[in-house]
Amino acid sequence: MEGRSRTEARATVAFCGTRGLPANYGGFETAVDEISKRFVEGGYECVVFCRESSGGDALKYHEGRKLAYVRGSSRRSLDTFISAFQTGWQLLRHRKTYDHVFWFNNANFPGILLTLLARIPVSVNTDGMEWRRAKWKWPFKAYYVLASLLISLLCTSVISDSKAMQGFYRKTFKKKTHFIPYGIPRTPEVPPDRAPTILDRYGVEAGRYFLQITRFEPDNLPLEIIGAFEEAALGAEGFGFLLIGYQRPTPYAQRIKAMDGKGGIVVADAVYDAEVLQVLRENCFCYVHGNSVGGTNPALLEAMANCPRVLAIEGRFSREVLGDEGYFFEPDGVASSLRGVLKSPDQSADMRSRASSRYDWDSVAEAYMRVAEGRPAGYLTAVWQERTGRRGT
Repeated sequence: MEGRSRTEARATVAFCGTRGLPANYGGFETAVDEISKRFVEGGYECVVFCRESSGGDALKYHEGRKLAYVRGSSRRSLDTFISAFQTGWQLLRHRKTYDHVFWFNNANFPGILLTLLARIPVSVNTDGMEWRRAKWKWPFKAYYVLASLLISLLCTSVISDSKAMQGFYRKTFKKKTHFIPYGIPRTPEVPPDRAPTILDRYGVEAGRYFLQITRFEPDNLPLEIIGAFEEAALGAEGFGFLLIGYQRPTPYAQRIKAMDGKGGIVVADAVYDAEVLQVLRENCFCYVHGNSVGGTNPALLEAMANCPRVLAIEGRFSREVLGDEGYFFEPDGVASSLRGVLKSPDQSADMRSRASSRYDWDSVAEAYMRVAEGRPAGYLTAVWQERTGRRGT
């Protein structure tokens, strides 16, 4: 891996805007975990900002990374905004401590602005098009669009996690961004005797169930997808549908929960046990991916690395990641697509090959290191370089 030797002066890099470590929430937390641990291996001092509002033990260090905490807010709607301000205020007060700051998600604009005021070199990973999420009301949608515009105007270093997102920022905000995606996850070794126990726990049979692991939010289409599964009457043919992700009794989540037990549908709580998730992915018949507003989605990469088939929502983000190795559905034709994939061959080998050759955490971390040092990200694997005919930017 690239990076300075440990005998050189150690630059201090902060990772901000996520719930922090240990990574027990989502893709951004996993990304910070994978990237920052490689920064430490490369000789950097790393500080990861965490939210006390996320609960858990307040550790001082996690596998070589120093953890700093902000209080956040007990109100979920305000947590990101307040946490961002509190993080930015800490950065401003201790501005001489940090050589570079990485922020994740444009919704953290108050903290990003304070970092700019502190004159600390900063890079922002924009995330997806949050203003398109159905769960947000128009004030937040307007805030997010404005924040994205201002970040494009004020920040010299902006990161897009997909080529499609990079093109969107170039066209919409006239902003040239670094392209750095995410990597595929490490596959845990699961004891052979654990798989049957896990499948029994969820009431599914190996090779006879569809799977979706997602947050219960409208733009991920969990309600529409299980409704289509019921419409397709696949339960009558011995197939099940396992939907993982229930966390809170929101009105939308309650509508999903009400489908539990209907026509082979199983609605289960969110789970973060890597071995459990590994067993569920590798034993499903097909993984269904409905996330519609992001760039390179970590859940899709995990499915490509572990599932025999992936049926994903049609769109430029899914197409960029899956290429010709996946299957696709239109939102108004989910039931027919679920039926159609029954005749589709196992694509696991081709998907694993594509994912491992394009989405590599070592290459991702090296690109972030180059950005921290004021250089172009230059993200590439051999395949990206061969297919694009040039180095990444």
